[in-house]
Amino acid sequence: MMKKLLSAIFTFIILCSFTSVAKAGDNFHILTQAYKTPNGKTMIVSDKGDISKAPENSLMAIHSAENAGADIIKIDVRTTADGVLILMADETVTRTCIGYGENTVVSEMTYDEISKLNLLGGEGGYEAKKTTLTVPTLEEVFSDRKLYYLSSSSTETKQKALFMLDFDWAIRDKISNLVTENSMQNEVIFYIDDAKPDEITTWKETLPFEPMIMTYFKGNVIFAATANVKTDAETADCIHLATKNPYGVIFGETVQGTAYEAGIRTMATPCRPEICGTQIQDTEVWWDYLISAGFNVIMTDNVAGLKAYLDDCSAKERILDDYFNSTIKGYSLPDFSSDKFLDYRRAFYNAYDYTLDVLADNSSARSDIVTAEYELKKAYNDIYANYSELEKGTAGMTVNPLTIFLSALAIAVVTVAEIYVYKKKKK
Repeated sequence: MMKKLLSAIFTFIILCSFTSVAKAGDNFHILTQAYKTPNGKTMIVSDKGDISKAPENSLMAIHSAENAGADIIKIDVRTTADGVLILMADETVTRTCIGYGENTVVSEMTYDEISKLNLLGGEGGYEAKKTTLTVPTLEEVFSDRKLYYLSSSSTETKQKALFMLDFDWAIRDKISNLVTENSMQNEVIFYIDDAKPDEITTWKETLPFEPMIMTYFKGNVIFAATANVKTDAETADCIHLATKNPYGVIFGETVQGTAYEAGIRTMATPCRPEICGTQIQDTEVWWDYLISAGFNVIMTDNVAGLKAYLDDCSAKERILDDYFNSTIKGYSLPDFSSDKFLDYRRAFYNAYDYTLDVLADNSSARSDIVTAEYELKKAYNDIYANYSELEKGTAGMTVNPLTIFLSALAIAVVTVAEIYVYKKKKK
């Protein structure tokens, strides 16, 4: 009897675990589909995890960024002298770890040596706080994700982020093999900045799955950026556009239009102004600016702030959509003969078309949503505020003794001036 009871309990636990995995898998399916949709929602990328709460590229930083609402977490992967894949941004451990001297190269250290080091807080550096956290391996990151599945309840709906792996092209196969072994194919984006499109294409053909890929372009020339967008669209889902141009990372409608037509997303990194136009900062004003320009993947060090901004955009877009559907969508403009009505009608249709564009875009900036609502309401209200005058054909015409006098005076002044000029020419 006891054996049957224990067996039933064990079976129940396993089923709950599978349910949790399935639910988490559904969440990743949503994120994966969003990433592969060029005009999908704006996606939030956390660079190296939440560095305000934990050391960069640490498990704690990853958890904190996920909890804050990141869709994607970019982590840096390097290999040790004995072939272990670890999370480390620099070639050396100097900036981020305690215990080794200057310029201690990661690739010349064994994993056993690196595992004995403790991480410095945040972005590291000499003034950073010391922590007891250690350098994680990529295997540990993947295992940590699996443990989360098994520890989640069957009703857990909390969304976890995709991983974006930034690595040297030389270790691509080692990384893709680990991804396959851990069944992480739908949870990993390969960030490739040091390989040509034909090399990426050849590599993709060797994989047992279709990888999600982001590529990189840095420069200030519009036609070069456009060409790279077209080329990279054949191998990637997104391209990271970077520039030192002091006027911003915006290459104009040409580049963004090309990206949209080619079916590829574009990413900007306001958290790194040195490759995002120098004056662009990781703030709400610049998020709005970048999203309005067409970028729909934003890398940030302020995940919670960007998520709050995007949530506000969604709320305002719902309000605009409700107003449009309840007031404007089925509205037929009256047919007035007033000349003033022609201006109002033009403004109405311009606002109508602009609003449709905003509502059709899954990643509209808040400034665009607010502008659309303002222009639409103004155009609609202008017609109703002047309805009776428009109907009579008198809108815009205010005739009274003063206006008649001023008009006559203006005509007289012009006439006298013309006579004066004419006489002077005859002399």
